Amino acid sequence: MPEDAPNKGSATNFADMMLTMLFNRAPSMLSAEYHPRNRMVTWFLRPLPDESEQAGLPVGATDFSTGYFRTVLARFGHRYMDDQLYGGHEVCVLRQRGREHRCQIFMSNNGQSGYWIRIYAAVISDGDEKPS
Repeated sequence: MPEDAPNKGSATNFADMMLTMLFNRAPSMLSAEYHPRNRMVTWFLRPLPDESEQAGLPVGATDFSTGYFRTVLARFGHRYMDDQLYGGHEVCVLRQRGREHRCQIFMSNNGQSGYWIRIYAAVISDGDEKPS
C-alpha cells in the first residue's frame, strides 16, 4: 500500500494516484467502501474479468473519521462525474499518458445509501499508434 495514503496530501492527489493504479492494470475495477465497524477504508484493485469472490489487491487506505474518504469521493464526483458530489453513475473516457480508458464510475457519498465507489476501466486506445 502507498505509504502516504491515509490523510496525507490533497484528495485530488489521492484520487489521481488511485486512477493511475487502475489504468496501469486495466482492464480492472477499483473499489472502496466504508463499514461502520472500521475507521479506515481500504481501496482494492481487481483485474477483470475475475471469477473469484475476493475483494482484490489492497492499494490504498483512507480515514473515514476525519472526513478524508468523503472528500476523496466528492473529488471523483466533481471532476469525473459532472459535479455529482453525493452519488451517481457516469460513463466517460479518460486519457492518461496518451492512453484512453473507457470508465464506468458508480459512487455513493451519503448516509442513506452508504459511502462507496466502484470504477471499472478498460483501455480503448493505446496512444502508441503511429499515423499512416
